[in-house]
Amino acid sequence: MKNAVIGNNKQKANLIVLGAVPRLLYLLQQETSSTELKTECAVVLGSLAMGTENNVKSLLDCHIIPALLQGLLSPDLKFIEACLRCLRTIFTSPVTPEELLYTDATVIPHLMALLSRSRYTQEYICQIFSHCCKSLDSETLKFAFVRMQALKCFSVLAFENPQVSMTLVNVLVDGELLPQIFVKMLQRDKPIEMQLTSAKCLTYMCRAGAIRTDDNCIVLKTLPCLVRMCSKERLLEERVEGAETLAYLIEPDVELQRIASITDHLIAMLADYFKYPSSVSAITDIKRLDHDLKHAHELRQAAFKLYASLGANDEDIRKKVSLGEGRPPVLTASRQGVTST
Repeated sequence: MKNAVIGNNKQKANLIVLGAVPRLLYLLQQETSSTELKTECAVVLGSLAMGTENNVKSLLDCHIIPALLQGLLSPDLKFIEACLRCLRTIFTSPVTPEELLYTDATVIPHLMALLSRSRYTQEYICQIFSHCCKSLDSETLKFAFVRMQALKCFSVLAFENPQVSMTLVNVLVDGELLPQIFVKMLQRDKPIEMQLTSAKCLTYMCRAGAIRTDDNCIVLKTLPCLVRMCSKERLLEERVEGAETLAYLIEPDVELQRIASITDHLIAMLADYFKYPSSVSAITDIKRLDHDLKHAHELRQAAFKLYASLGANDEDIRKKVSLGEGRPPVLTASRQGVTST
């Protein structure tokens, strides 16, 4: 059947008329069917869905979506990918009601959990979301997209992945593009973890080429947020993550490097990374102090990464780092050693 229907819409229509869809769905859902057979059934159903709109209507009439969603509970990755591929084809058809994705409140969280299983699950789920979020006013969907678990998933997905980033950048949620929602999460009144993770999402989408480096959401929102995270008022982990993410954002772009170097005294701020913790009284929690003392080297590593990105292309910035008040102590010691000799 699979060989017969590939690239042949007439054969697809013939098989549907002959009642192949109910039989395939039956085999797909039978516990006694082997995983290999279930996977082949999902592949054939996906091929049938790639035919005409009438084919998709016939599949919907046979209640294919609940059967495929049930298949996503399988532990077998190949079967899950086959079900997702078929669901992607069905949901991207204009004849498929978007609401069918939300009849069960557990579906969206489960799809979010499947995002990191493989490159294919990422691709198919993102495409499903991009087509099913355009006009839906769904509290369930809204919650799924803004919660921290979803944000973290998006940051992982977008990292060095142009295809997924280009999909995410065009996703609409309640009439707003996903990057616009991320920008709102950068506001100072939001939890620090939310600000940081949203900034990482936008950074990774930018580095993947989905957002221009001169876009206002990068220059006026993301970059200043990451600079704020480098402040000595932030926790050690936040300062490390802020500096490393900022270093990654500005690394290839000289204009972003220049903007960062003059934003909120960043270069001078980085000098504090080598003086941490500055005093015992600054941290009253003894366990916290012990933790920070053990991990202070992470601050220095993050600072050096950001210094490297700042001075990657511009000689004036390099001079600021090496001669200014924000130079790291190791450079100060080196210069004094050279002077004394």
